[in-house]
Amino acid sequence: MSVPSHPLKPFALAIGLNRLYEARSFNIKPFSERAKAVLNDAHLNNINIQENNILAFPPWDIQIFNYSNPFSGYDKAGTAAVIYQQLFSYHRSKYSKYIPVYTDESKTAGHVGCGVVFNNTILNFTLHNSMSVFSAELTAILVALQHILVSNHRHFCVYTDSMSALESLHFLTERRHPTVIEILILLRKLERKGFDIIFSWVPGGRGSRVV
Repeated sequence: MSVPSHPLKPFALAIGLNRLYEARSFNIKPFSERAKAVLNDAHLNNINIQENNILAFPPWDIQIFNYSNPFSGYDKAGTAAVIYQQLFSYHRSKYSKYIPVYTDESKTAGHVGCGVVFNNTILNFTLHNSMSVFSAELTAILVALQHILVSNHRHFCVYTDSMSALESLHFLTERRHPTVIEILILLRKLERKGFDIIFSWVPGGRGSRVV
């Protein structure tokens, strides 16, 4: 369902065949029909499946993604908050011409959301309850880039506390998530428009919540 060019995507069992399967329960329905039943039982039949453009980047034109970690070498549990604040202040002074953009996600019982702090404005978005924390983290980054695209400024630093999201964008073997591909496509578009965007990891749980 996530691959638009898949030959079985438009497939639907003919009414006559469906009646035949219903009358003869010992016959096993095609996988696509069984998958529909599973999605219906899990209440997932009313959501939009994000398409995965696996051929967005040919092997000879792979999008390069790098990020910085100014807190590398510091153990979160054994490092005082003031040390992290000093490291972050130094990073901000080093990249003072870059406008900071902060992303965050939240997942609790019955609620999934993401947020972005952009130009002193907090943007909150409610996501589908079935979405994973990882997908919500990637969605927050994607939303941040979408708002950067319509900005008059050209230099931005995107801060996230999701190391898994940054690594999925950096390592080629992890670029299977459709949102990862969408982020890389948008980054390529921003680069061609003259935007200079850097990414940095920040530790979570230190007052960085925006959702």
